[in-house]
Amino acid sequence: MLRTLLALGVAILAGGVLLAASGGVGPTLAALAGGFTTAFNRLVATPVPTSTDLPPTDSPRIAPPDQPYTRTATIDLNVSVPSAILGDPKARVRIYLALQGLEAAPIVDVAVGTTSRIVVPFQLTAGRNDISATLFRGDQESEHSPIVTWILDVEPPKITITSPKDGASVDTPDATIKGTTQAGTTLVARNPANNASITTVAARDGTFELSLPLVPGGQEIVIGGTDPAGNQGQTTLTLKQGSTDMRVQLRASLYQISVAHHPSSLQLTVLVTDPSRKPLAGARAFFTLQIPGLAPISNELFTGVDGRAIFTTPLVGRLSRGGGVGTVLVTHDVYGESTDRVSLTFVK
Repeated sequence: MLRTLLALGVAILAGGVLLAASGGVGPTLAALAGGFTTAFNRLVATPVPTSTDLPPTDSPRIAPPDQPYTRTATIDLNVSVPSAILGDPKARVRIYLALQGLEAAPIVDVAVGTTSRIVVPFQLTAGRNDISATLFRGDQESEHSPIVTWILDVEPPKITITSPKDGASVDTPDATIKGTTQAGTTLVARNPANNASITTVAARDGTFELSLPLVPGGQEIVIGGTDPAGNQGQTTLTLKQGSTDMRVQLRASLYQISVAHHPSSLQLTVLVTDPSRKPLAGARAFFTLQIPGLAPISNELFTGVDGRAIFTTPLVGRLSRGGGVGTVLVTHDVYGESTDRVSLTFVK
């Protein structure tokens, strides 16, 4: 096309020269030729660009946290900006904050430098913080970046035990402990009585369940929790494994005794076991023996490793016919008190 126009111009220009030479309308064609030359020069000239403030086409990006919960109020936002905007003195990054139930509002503007990464110190508000960013120059602003979320949490997690009840007795070797707390909280239950411990993480609805070995008798379970932000809480639970009572069994060497031909001594034996029915050593046993014709006889002993204490008393004096009784009162620092008795018959 350009070659065609050029040829046409040359032809017209040549025709004008010919007419001028023959005395024709030279001035008119000369003017036409001059206008054509100007238009032609504009047509083939190299275009010159014009300066304009184009709006940013790319949004910045904020690096999300590894997990949203934190107990630190001041954080650093790591913001990445498009390389095409680097070094532009008019370019700015604008940080927006949206709190729960509220619209996003601009918080701070930061100049774009010569590197694609900008670190922006930011103060969080308690609760959920939804943060985004835009890139702008003058009155031109990009779309918002994807939202990143931080949750500022400075409160320790509340741990509530729903079962068993505090002070309850548990008949099984292990206690199943159920409760509620903040979702995602890591819980550790410890039993100092046997150094047992167990760990779990609360479910999305905050519920948790632990199974912890017990020892016979009473014990205090310590349950600690660390929430996703790093806050720590604790509660305790007192439990008793098995029955709260000791088992005390009293036996006599004879239950029917002849007053005329009685043995030289009478023996009372007590067997003491803990709630799990294991022999209980170190229990205090106070024996009392009442025999017709004799004054009451008593003695105090302690159970051995086999859980037994044996009281032997000589039968000295004039015995009478009738009923007698042997009793024992057992006390223990952990299991309290318990008693048992046997009936004796004294015959002719």
